[in-house]
Amino acid sequence: MSNWSRFQVIVLVFLGLFVVVRLFSDSPAPRGSIMFSKLDVRELRQQAFQVSGPLWVVIDAVGSIDERQGATGLAAYSWITRGNTGEVVWSMNASNTIQDGSIAYVDDEELELDSGTYILNYASYGQLQRRSDASFRKDRRKWRVTVYSPNDKGALRPIIRPLQANSETRVFEAVSLEAEERREFFFEVQRPAEFEISAIGQLGSQDEVQPVDYSRIENAVTGSVVWQLTRDNTQWAGGVQENRIYQGQQTLNPGVYRAVAVTNGRHHFGNWIGNPPFDPQGWGLHINTSDTEAVSTFDPWMQRDPIIQFTEVGDDEEHVKFFAVEDTTAVVLYALGEITGPDNGYDFAWLDKQDGSTGESGTRWQMTYEGSVHAGGARKNRKEVKFLRLEPGVYGLHYESDGSHSYDHWNSSEPDYPERWGVALFPVRKQGPGTAIRLIAEE
Repeated sequence: MSNWSRFQVIVLVFLGLFVVVRLFSDSPAPRGSIMFSKLDVRELRQQAFQVSGPLWVVIDAVGSIDERQGATGLAAYSWITRGNTGEVVWSMNASNTIQDGSIAYVDDEELELDSGTYILNYASYGQLQRRSDASFRKDRRKWRVTVYSPNDKGALRPIIRPLQANSETRVFEAVSLEAEERREFFFEVQRPAEFEISAIGQLGSQDEVQPVDYSRIENAVTGSVVWQLTRDNTQWAGGVQENRIYQGQQTLNPGVYRAVAVTNGRHHFGNWIGNPPFDPQGWGLHINTSDTEAVSTFDPWMQRDPIIQFTEVGDDEEHVKFFAVEDTTAVVLYALGEITGPDNGYDFAWLDKQDGSTGESGTRWQMTYEGSVHAGGARKNRKEVKFLRLEPGVYGLHYESDGSHSYDHWNSSEPDYPERWGVALFPVRKQGPGTAIRLIAEE
């Protein structure tokens, strides 16, 4: 082969590689526009952008209708939200799309945007929580969305996702919750105050309204629920019909409260089974109040003196302390230990009550995996905070550890507060003269 022939072969190979790279890579977005292309099934794509002033933009978008039995709406579609609140300012829907077979498209729709930050979203999971039989897969090469300003090519600027608003008034935030998460927060209200609550989760269908991914606020001492995510107080949150959102106010009287947000193993942030809500990052719970001086974090270690404590517990230790309750009183137990799953406790606490007539004891409370939350560090580090009303009688507080992973002998990452490894008993109300609990001297 001559040198010229070799040169021709090299040029042809190079051109072929160039064509392949161009074929499988996104085309660059035109200057001053935000564009998604080459989208795939079961994908959520997001891009935050900033608008410097009131601006008219033009939107072109192509999606698909979910034609499966039982589905309602678009299987693949785009929408725009405000970056700091999650409010929807535009969305593909039945009223603004043109249908062509299974394809739904928006052609040169105009939208006025105020100065601020926004997020362009595109989802293609379908309107059913079912991964199989995605008939809309065939349309995926046509899916796209472009947002641009015809008059000002530099008016749209891509940015990193903006922070959520109301950080100064925030009491608690548990959002972007993933699989089988349980986050809780204890706070104390000093005077009646109004709280703003925003929560997104998953409830069952119309016939099965049980909570799946949910949140609630309860009185920590009595356990009575003062607010929770239900079908009656929520609206559709976008995406599949089971996505629900609550936005409203709740007045709380003085007391100690527990806020809880829980998810299961399906359809959650980062692993959607069907289309996500309009505000995917809001999956969970926000609590805010303008009366910040009326509320404080409740941490018994910082605000109460322990009546009993076994802490900095090492390997192979057993602790027990008996005490008498003279009058019905509320207490809080704070326990840190090693639990890897249901029925797999290695370092844990429990409380039993002595039967005055028989001398036998019965378990009043025991630290469990289901009742605890992650305590930081290794996943097996668990924390449980339990409020109890103790009737008069004699009780025993116990803690037991096994031969590994304990204070100063960690075989995995230590928890956030390693010095609290063990259990402590605190009064709910600040202790004063005439306390209802009396320690029993050891024989």
